[in-house]
Amino acid sequence: MEGEKQGVVEKTRSEGLVDSNDHQREQAEISFINRVGWLALALLALSFAITIACVGFISWLWYSNVENAIWHRIMLNAWATRAVSLTSTALRWAIATQSALALAMLAAVALEGFEVPLTNVASVSLMRVSGGSLVSTLKDVCWPLLRSGAPGVFFRTILPILALLTTATLLQFTSTALLSDLHTGPIPGLSSHQNILIDWYWDGGAYNYIRPVSSTAVWAANTPAFWPAFAELSGEPFKKEGVVDTGMNVRAFIPYSAVETRQSLMSYNGKAFLFDSRVTCQRPVLEDLVIYTTSPDGIWGQTQQPALSGTVSPSTDTPRFNASAGPVPFDCPYGRVYPGKFSICELHNVRVRYPPGNPKDVYAGTLVSEFRQFPPLDMQSSSGAAYLIIVADNDEVSFSNGEWLSTQITVPGDGENPKDTDTHNVTATLCFSAIDGVRRNVEIYSSMNRTEPALSWDTEAQHYNWTSVWNQLLTGSKNPLSPEERGVLRLKPPVDTWVQDESIVAGYDGPITNQISGGIAQRVRPYIADNMHLQRPGSYPYGNYSVILDELAYGWIENYGGWDQALSRRWVVDLFERMVLGNGTVADALHMLLFSLAAVAYYDQLPQYDLSADVDVVPFVTVLHPGGPLGTTRTDLPIGFTVVMVVLALHLLMFFYVCWLFAIRSKFSKLGDTWTAIGTIVDAATEGIIDSAKRVSAKKGAAMETPGGGVRVGLVVVDGQVHLKNV
Repeated sequence: MEGEKQGVVEKTRSEGLVDSNDHQREQAEISFINRVGWLALALLALSFAITIACVGFISWLWYSNVENAIWHRIMLNAWATRAVSLTSTALRWAIATQSALALAMLAAVALEGFEVPLTNVASVSLMRVSGGSLVSTLKDVCWPLLRSGAPGVFFRTILPILALLTTATLLQFTSTALLSDLHTGPIPGLSSHQNILIDWYWDGGAYNYIRPVSSTAVWAANTPAFWPAFAELSGEPFKKEGVVDTGMNVRAFIPYSAVETRQSLMSYNGKAFLFDSRVTCQRPVLEDLVIYTTSPDGIWGQTQQPALSGTVSPSTDTPRFNASAGPVPFDCPYGRVYPGKFSICELHNVRVRYPPGNPKDVYAGTLVSEFRQFPPLDMQSSSGAAYLIIVADNDEVSFSNGEWLSTQITVPGDGENPKDTDTHNVTATLCFSAIDGVRRNVEIYSSMNRTEPALSWDTEAQHYNWTSVWNQLLTGSKNPLSPEERGVLRLKPPVDTWVQDESIVAGYDGPITNQISGGIAQRVRPYIADNMHLQRPGSYPYGNYSVILDELAYGWIENYGGWDQALSRRWVVDLFERMVLGNGTVADALHMLLFSLAAVAYYDQLPQYDLSADVDVVPFVTVLHPGGPLGTTRTDLPIGFTVVMVVLALHLLMFFYVCWLFAIRSKFSKLGDTWTAIGTIVDAATEGIIDSAKRVSAKKGAAMETPGGGVRVGLVVVDGQVHLKNV
């Protein structure tokens, strides 16, 4: 009986022991959620939400464009730097939270895996509370584990710690990396409605401008500081042997005096002043040529100005050409101070100022502008001008295009009543312009801002450097550069036509019909057109007047008296000569010259104009932004953004690896619990270290010198309690 009873007791004890071990195991294996803690999980979830939001926001900043109103407003208000800085701050907090939790997990794995030297168990255990700083983690965890840890501890624990510290440290420079991708550049601004001055008002009888200054003052204008930006619509040039043509060319002046405003204009919708500056040149038909001296004493010589007289007529028809009825007489002084200098002689054009059929009607022919009916209607007013361009004894003129005619003329020799003679080689071409201006509602636009060109002086060659100005002025149909590359805006073609009937109604935008009232010529030409015509002083009709392209003529006038022709500044001479004698054509040269002078006249009077218009404008605004050119979607690889995203991806991969490691290798360590972190390492193994550390006289770090301090220890559960044990 007693043996059977004893067996039952032993069996009962054995079953109780099994139940005790099972209970101990159940207590030791705490769930992942309970080990991490609800608060830590909540912060972790918040950190991931912030990380996702930051990545999404930064990606949106980098790859959105001005079509997004919010992005556009952020950039225009100069909030890009602020947005990057605040987002980076939030991202750094999220990364720090994740790193602290991951380091705590690794500390738990190391303690439960018996990988920690006894002398460093306190540092590692406390790291389970809130992670650890960079220096303390390297000094008190990584280095001791590397020196005294178990085999394989480097890959299991040290390498993940180093990876987390590296990514977390690098991501502290998120703001610096992202700001390096920001660049200063123009983006479209906000549209604004403005009322601006654009022209002189037509009151029904005259324009309100004061009579323009003399032709001498216009052509002798000072060198422009800048060549103002303009909008252009151009067409293909007419091609025929003996003819050079700029092609259709209508330009709109940008009615702003400030250079910065013109340079930053993106779009302009409203009324503007349009200028037709087309020029064609052809080989003339010259007859009855005579050269005579303008000296009242009949003296011939270099200091006496010669004049060429005769009749001229065109040799061929060209687009929008309104030809004269027959040969037109002319008297054109030309330069002889220095051989080879050009003279531009505007021919008789009474019809441009007076209606057809006037008793004084002399009409040399002109181009009909894009603003008037073509073919011309009966009694239609004329636009434009005809020019005979003359140069004597110049062997540099190119005859490859066939627009020049060369002839030899014999004249008396130098002196008074000379007996000998001189022979001069006279070269001439006949040019027609469409000089005309009206106001029209236009759409002007450009895909980029621009810098207005200015002249620079080549001290070695002793002439102006015209490259940037030529690039701007050469008409678009002949220019290899795009309008944006030229610094020119685009002028949208009209839906139907710019042509309107002539009228004299007050406020009319043009063209204004020629009128004579009471025998007094009315001021019916737009201010710009009136300025461009060469006009003999004291004479109402345009033409029969020359401008001498010789900048040294002023000196000769000072010494030998005035001549009856306009003079020009050096920049005017240089622009024309270098284009004609270079790779350009005489049509291009005259076109550039006329438009440059028109721009000088337009902006000279702009502050005084009395006609305003309501317009809608959008400027380019220079801002700091992360997008593509002009606020478009970015297409290149942003270095800073890419580095941040790569490092962040590595950080998240390492974090999830540590979470997996903690889930399978740690069974009972509770993170974030300070008392648990302290209590679990207060055991027999650390009794001597704790006693030593508690002494007042103990030296700093003395506990680290405790015998047996290099022994690896770990945490185990015994009877439901966590104890620190040796390996």
